[in-house]
Amino acid sequence: MADILNKLNSANYVTVKVTDNAIVNGNNLLAAYSLAKTTLPNGAALSTVNRLAVILPAAKYDLGTQSLILDTQYIDIIGSTSDREKHHIKNNIGAPNRGTVQQTANDVKLYNLKIENSNTTYSPAYNSTDPAAYFPNTNLNLTYVENVLFTSNSINTWTMRMAMEYSGTFKDCSGGDYSFSGDYGTASGTFIDCSGGYASFAGSDAQASGTFINCTSGDYSFGGYGTASGNFTNCTGTGGSFGGGGGTASGDFKDCTGGVSSFGGGGGIASGDFKDCTGGNSSFGGGGGTASGNFTNCTGGIGSFNL
Repeated sequence: MADILNKLNSANYVTVKVTDNAIVNGNNLLAAYSLAKTTLPNGAALSTVNRLAVILPAAKYDLGTQSLILDTQYIDIIGSTSDREKHHIKNNIGAPNRGTVQQTANDVKLYNLKIENSNTTYSPAYNSTDPAAYFPNTNLNLTYVENVLFTSNSINTWTMRMAMEYSGTFKDCSGGDYSFSGDYGTASGTFIDCSGGYASFAGSDAQASGTFINCTSGDYSFGGYGTASGNFTNCTGTGGSFGGGGGTASGDFKDCTGGVSSFGGGGGIASGDFKDCTGGNSSFGGGGGTASGNFTNCTGGIGSFNL
């Protein structure tokens, strides 16, 4: 924990008082955050170089139908160990425009957490109003998230708010279906060692324009049915990923693997730079599409490269 606090330039922090009662812990977490907002680290105002951390000891924090609303810049939420499963924040919210952790402040850092929306009754509209475990209010480009698991049943609620622009930095993070912007969104940030489910990292009809390193996801991810214009290194998707499914793969791709109709396949456009990449059948502009990019040591299945 000391290493994290040093990285944040934070001499002061507020530690949540925990018990063996998850609901009490949830209320204590909200109280600790309220206290943090009135605290002056080092006797000075909060700033990018004078941050304050709310430290979560290993425990379950049940917020009930409340949310942890991160509305103040330079206050960071940190689990006290590297085992994110041990710092479990959850609630049960099945209402539009709500989340377990809601964020309106831009410059916020999250470390070592499991954040869950456990609702099983909401009927999703498949747009940005659907409730989620992580619910950013808008495009928050200064957000930094490391070693965080976002979870829900990915049926009634989502792990991360969908149809949004994610332009911050996410490292060692995991989400479910439609995570990291999902359908109709934009993934323009930096994503390192992250994983998502179906239509994640700017899924169907979305824009994957950021930097993606060692990330994995499911069908129609990384700009599937949309545009993959970013930089992708050692990433893995399945069917229709990387601008596949009739989309456009115009970015830089190195050591990436996709499934059927990936990399601008399925009748799409593969106009980017591809090095040491592997796709399935009808990939790389295949399936009646256009293969106008640069291809170095790339392999596709039947019908790939518009052949």
